[in-house]
This record gives sequence, structure tokens and C-alpha cells, in this order.
Amino acid sequence: MKKTFILLLMVLSFFGVKANDGVYYTSGNQLIPVTETEISVMKEILDVTRVDRQIQVHVYYEFFNPGNEKTLLVGFEALPPGGAWDITEEEYKKLTTHPNIHDFTVVINGQRLNYQVAHVEEREGYFRNGKFNELTKQRELELGREYDYSETIPYLFVYHFNATFKSGLNIVEHTYTFDESGYVGAEYCFDYVLTAANRWANNQIDDFTLNLNMGDRESFGIRPAFFKNASEWTINGVGRASDGGDLYYDQLVFHIQKGGITFHKKNFHPEGELVVNKMDPGMMLMWGDKTSEDVMNAVKLQYARWRTFLFEEGFTLTKEEKRILKNIPFAYRGHVFKDQGLRKFFESTNWYVPDPEYKDDMGKMSQEEREWIEFWAK
Repeated sequence: MKKTFILLLMVLSFFGVKANDGVYYTSGNQLIPVTETEISVMKEILDVTRVDRQIQVHVYYEFFNPGNEKTLLVGFEALPPGGAWDITEEEYKKLTTHPNIHDFTVVINGQRLNYQVAHVEEREGYFRNGKFNELTKQRELELGREYDYSETIPYLFVYHFNATFKSGLNIVEHTYTFDESGYVGAEYCFDYVLTAANRWANNQIDDFTLNLNMGDRESFGIRPAFFKNASEWTINGVGRASDGGDLYYDQLVFHIQKGGITFHKKNFHPEGELVVNKMDPGMMLMWGDKTSEDVMNAVKLQYARWRTFLFEEGFTLTKEEKRILKNIPFAYRGHVFKDQGLRKFFESTNWYVPDPEYKDDMGKMSQEEREWIEFWAK
């Protein structure tokens, strides 16, 4: 006998920056049940990949249904954008889906599902008497115009579709992409609610894997909310982990030359959420009078992006300090320095990982990197 339930499938939360303002795009979590109590999560593989200033998410689930086949109403719940987001009201009125979520797909047992999007005002109880309580576009704009992510959530986008869970094993794959975002002081950040997994029948994920790939030559911090230390992670490539220090406070920081990182745990009962931040040490140099020592300390904390203000602010740097800055692109690729001064400096940083296999190749560097090297070589 078929039964109808509502499941909520929620998405990562993330922030965005426009000039010096913050933008809140959406917040959520993974597949969670509302009334379902029998189905358990046998396996989840969560892949998060940063590509061309976007975050790509792929989630693979194995669910076990011990009972009869069930037709489920499934929903993907996404919070609205808020703050200084760059879309006009006229453009917003034409939207039918979330403005910052792209390429949304759900495949269950090999079948790709069609979906619709509801716009609802209430966080709970928005599905009553077999239908969604839809907002008008005008009401939606009124609620969202002054929305700040620290305030009460004004309304939701709910992607919804019908799906059939057969008796026994069910394979669910979910993919989507969202626009890369951040806040003042960070290049990007996002979080993913892991604790929702505890709401399934087994109160855990029997076999959980998280794969993070933020790109090559990246440093990023992760809050130790669902793990204790770096030993629980595997670096798949070339990189190292360090404590957060002054830049990341209580976070564990990964400095990856190439590859990604993996967290794997059996009988995973998360007690905290995934929070990832890419902080910008260059922001430490943007206000007030700074010395060359401040510049060098910022570089030691983390590899700084090619900040134009370093070209413009007129820092008084020594010849040796300029030589160090010129060699940053080579250092972050793992160049093994024979020069004693350069080797001593880069070995004192949090992020330098010597790679004997690395061969210098200016042709593989970005235009920004080549301009950086040329500038500091003067």
C-alpha cells in the first residue's frame, strides 16, 4: 500500500560579498524526514567541489526501507537571499526558482524526477490539506526586501517532487550548483547541516564520507564541530594541516597545493555542522599604517591572493622582502628552495609544503601570477 509523506531536502548555507556588504543566500541541510520513521540511511557520500567561483554539490545516498513501497512527497527547502544582493525587483518577479541555485537534479533508483518550486511564508506547516500555501510575488518582495541573514527567516523556496521508495535498498543521487560567496574578511564560506541525519530511523549514517575539493593552491579552515583533530582527515594529494592561529581562531586549517581532503566515519552520529571558510589575510593590511613586518606576518599566516592594494599602498619593503613576495607563487606550488634565506622564510610559514616533484613552469601560471612576479622583480 502506498502512503504519502513529506521529506525536506535542504541545501548548504552560504554568504556573499558585494563591495563591503554581506549577502546571505540560503541555508539548510541534507535529506531529512518529517513524519517518516522507518527508513534508515545506510550510506552517504557528500562531494563538495569548488570550480570557477561556484560550489558544486553531489550527494549519493543509500536508504533502506524495511516496509512496503511508499510514494513520498519530497521537498528541497532553500532560504531566500538577503542583504546587498545584486538583482532588481523586476528581475526577481520573473524568477520561478532560487536565484543562486543552478542545475538542480534528483535521481531515485535511476529515475530522474521532475520538480516544481513553491514560495511559502511559514517555516513549518506550509503544506496543509494536500497543497502548499503559496506567497504572491509582491508579498515575497515585501518580506525579502530588507531581509538580513541574522533575522527571522521571512519565506522559503521549496523544490518539491513525488518519488517512490521501494522496499529494501534505494539509491538517491542529488546534485546542484550555487554561486560562490563570502563575507568581509573571507574569500568564501559555506556550511552544511550534518545533524539532520540523526532524524532518520537509525539516528545516524551507517557509513559517511565527505570529500572536499576547494581547488589547487588553496588554504581554508574547518570548524572542529563533528571531528576532533586532523588525524581524522586524509589529504588526497599534496598539502598539510595546521592550527588556525590568529587568522582562523579555533579552526583546523588545510593548505592544499593540489588535490582535496576526505573525512570518513562509520556509525556517524554528528553533533555539529560542517563550516568551511577561506579567510583573506590581505584584509589585515587594508586599514591604518602598516609596516613591512605586517606584510610578512600576513604572508606567513596564509598564501595571500594577488591583492592590487599591495601594489598601490606604497609599503616600504626591503630588497629581501620583495624577493620573498616575488617567489610566493613558486613556494605555494612546492618549489624546493636552494637559497638559504628563501628556504628559511617559507619553512616558517603555516602553508609551505616542499614538493620535490614540482618543476617550475611559468607557462602554467595565471596571468595574475605572472604580473605579480614581474612587479616584485623590479
